[in-house]
Amino acid sequence: MALFGRGRTVAGLDIGSGYVKLALVDHGGDRPEVCGLAIRPTPRGAVVDGEVIEPGRVAGAVRELMEESGIRSRNTVAALGGHDVFIKRVRLPRMKEKEAGRAIRQEAERHIPFDLEEVRLDFQILPPRQSTSHIEVLLVAAKRERVDDRVSLLAEAGIRAAAMDIEAFALHNAFVHNYPGTADGVVALVNVGRDVTNLNVIEEGVPVMAKDLPLGSRKVAESLQRDFRLTEEQAEQVLHGHQPLEGVQRVVAEGVALGIRRAAAYLGGRKSGDGVGRIFLSGGGACMPGMVEALAERVQVETRLVNPFERVPLREEARGRRLLASAAPMMFLPVGLALRAA
Repeated sequence: MALFGRGRTVAGLDIGSGYVKLALVDHGGDRPEVCGLAIRPTPRGAVVDGEVIEPGRVAGAVRELMEESGIRSRNTVAALGGHDVFIKRVRLPRMKEKEAGRAIRQEAERHIPFDLEEVRLDFQILPPRQSTSHIEVLLVAAKRERVDDRVSLLAEAGIRAAAMDIEAFALHNAFVHNYPGTADGVVALVNVGRDVTNLNVIEEGVPVMAKDLPLGSRKVAESLQRDFRLTEEQAEQVLHGHQPLEGVQRVVAEGVALGIRRAAAYLGGRKSGDGVGRIFLSGGGACMPGMVEALAERVQVETRLVNPFERVPLREEARGRRLLASAAPMMFLPVGLALRAA
């Protein structure tokens, strides 16, 4: 069965501590459509806290995922996140475009905690909102070594990366495509992974903060084994809702709530003074029974689970449709990557 052919396709590849995930999006029609999904466990211990420890084993898992799924695309977009990425929104006096590049680089030297010779630097001048005497710039930097390492890993898996994105931007991309009417005010996107939870804050449709919290479903499983004397297998059954146990979400919910409160304190110092108005949860950890309700109760903010296919339809013939039964929120990041028309 052909998974694509009608137009240009982009594959979004997400390499996480728990799973390697792949989404294929066709950009050839009137609107993007998902035409393939695939997921495979990441080799145990090969990715820790979002960092690839054993690239050879991970490359093998990616290669096997591609072969088993039958998904092929010349355009594959992967992403980096964590401590190797720096994102900051800065304000500068309005100036001519030819002067902006030099001024922005000087500003980057002040804010980015890396040697600029060791990073890949990019920036985007944001549309003006109120004041015309200043410009706002979104600075992005990623360690050059980490970018090269990820490209090499993909090459070992037989993939030529068409683009390297930032996880926070891919989540933002999936969000604006699927929830275009919710960009007003301040929104938190919370992607709960196996080892790491990505907290991304969007203000008036623009990412303003990206932070990784060192918690995820693995910590919940460890807590269950310790507090309730469960085996590893029994803990996993609880996480997936196959064995009910009250309060399993508290470890992650409390940690995420603390991260959101700190983000709100930071935002309170901005001119707008707006706090987080809505929270959207994605990732495998977001699927834990009661997770949405537990977080909403702790932060007293409207909280909902994301649907990566809310406005990006999934074709009836798409391979991997069975994943939707339990893993749809897990595919938010790879869908966001694939929505980038590389």
